[in-house]
Amino acid sequence: MIKLNFAVAAAVAVAAGSVAHAAPADAAFSGPFVGIQGGWQQDRLSLRSFDGLGDVGYGSRSADGFGYGGQVGYDYRLPSNLVVGVEAAVTGRTGHDNLIDGFGNVTSERYGRTVDATARLGYVFPATGGLGYVRGGYANTRLLLTDPVGRQAYNRDGYTVGVGYEQAVARHVSARLEYNYADYGRDDVPSTAIDYGYAGSQARLRSNAVTAGLNFHF
Repeated sequence: MIKLNFAVAAAVAVAAGSVAHAAPADAAFSGPFVGIQGGWQQDRLSLRSFDGLGDVGYGSRSADGFGYGGQVGYDYRLPSNLVVGVEAAVTGRTGHDNLIDGFGNVTSERYGRTVDATARLGYVFPATGGLGYVRGGYANTRLLLTDPVGRQAYNRDGYTVGVGYEQAVARHVSARLEYNYADYGRDDVPSTAIDYGYAGSQARLRSNAVTAGLNFHF
C-alpha cells in the first residue's frame, strides 16, 4: 500500500508539473475529447447482517487499489469563460480484500468495472487558460463477494461527484487532476445471507478516488 501510494503521488506530481508549464492556448475546451486516467482509489464496504434471533452483526472495511480507465466527452464553451460538458467513463480497480462481519464470518470483496455518466461545469481562468470544474451524475459499479459457499456479483446504482483542474500540455492534449466521491447506497445481498444462514444482509459501498489523466481534443 505504501509503494502504491508513493507511485500515485509521483504520477500526480509529474502531471502537476506538466500543468504548471502548460501552454494555455492549446486547449479551447470546446468540442469532443477522449482520454485516459489512473490513480489511487479507496472503496469502503459495510456489511450489516441479521441472524434468526434478531442480533445484528456489523463489519466495515476499506480497501486501497490502483484505479484506471478511460473517458469520452464533449465540452461547449460559453461566453464569460464558462464551460459546460458531458462525459462518460469506464474504470476498473486492482486488488481485493477480506471483510470480517460482526459474527466472525469472512467474505472476500473485489470490485469490477464502474461506469458513469456525468455533466460538468467549469470556468477557464484567464491568467492560465486552465479549466477548473465540478462534475456529477450517475454511476454504476459491480461488486463481487466470495464466501466459503460461493461467489455473487451485484450491480450497484449510485451517484458520483467530483472536482478537478485541467490544462493544456501540448497541442490538442490537456492534463487533469481530479478528485471523485461515489456512493452506491445500501442494498440487500440475499445470497450472502443464505450462505451464512442469516435472516438478512445488507451492504453499503462508497469510494474515493484521486486520479491524473490526459484528454485528447478534436
